[in-house]
Amino acid sequence: MPVHLAPTLRVLREEINARWPHRDKASDGWIGDAAHQARKSDHNPDGDDRSVNAADFDIDGIDPLLVVRQCIAHPSTQYVIYNRTIWSRTRSFRPARYTGSNPHTKHLHVSVSHSRVLEDSLRPWGIATATVSKLGDRILRTGCRGSDVRELQTLANRVGARLATDGVFGPKTTTWIRSFQKSHKLEVDGIVGPKTIAALRMATRPPAPQPGRAPGSRTIRTGSKGEDVAFVKRFIGARRCGPASIEFDARTESGVRWYQGMRGLTADGIIGRLTWAEMGVRVTY
Repeated sequence: MPVHLAPTLRVLREEINARWPHRDKASDGWIGDAAHQARKSDHNPDGDDRSVNAADFDIDGIDPLLVVRQCIAHPSTQYVIYNRTIWSRTRSFRPARYTGSNPHTKHLHVSVSHSRVLEDSLRPWGIATATVSKLGDRILRTGCRGSDVRELQTLANRVGARLATDGVFGPKTTTWIRSFQKSHKLEVDGIVGPKTIAALRMATRPPAPQPGRAPGSRTIRTGSKGEDVAFVKRFIGARRCGPASIEFDARTESGVRWYQGMRGLTADGIIGRLTWAEMGVRVTY
């Protein structure tokens, strides 16, 4: 049976994408990298049906606390981790400090039950239809509070704002908005209306994927470039492969050889069909 994301998490991902279609997905993930595979983790396929029962969602461009609230109300959820805090079913979802090595400040982690009924559930998570403000629903200015302000702040941080994502449109947010408006030749009034939102979305829009560069669409080796190379670097991890750039360099090859040796494959440093498949990627060539 092929490795697959638990159906209930696919529903969650679809709802997050529907509510925030412009969100950043750079820190998204579900299949475990080499570090996860070396230990027990919900990011690794389980033993009965090869489902992966955990998913990570980039927090840039979304309201992460809205996602947390909806997840802890869903019967499939086992625990959620975000911003050094964990909400676990075993503690009745009371927030507790998370002391793991990854503070989860760039993404939000959701783990679901390994019960076949719960992991296969198609019950909605209520994120796409939650009645809270999202960016663009109203004009934002100094003094505004809410989930749409948090969404604004997370987008701003993607272009270097360094704002607290507290949902409060305070002096620092106002100052940054004025600076952004000036640099984009907009009216400098510190008010976030349609034109400022459009400029901010354009500034934070992720690059379009390169045709024919999806993971599993070709064999890659030293000298290759593309989004599939960045995927491999993220999968194996920065400690072995370096930052997740699109260039397959010597450090990437070294990391690939390490991964292949660990998984019992020929350690040739080339990502071909067998290595793609070992990573849980569907091979399309």
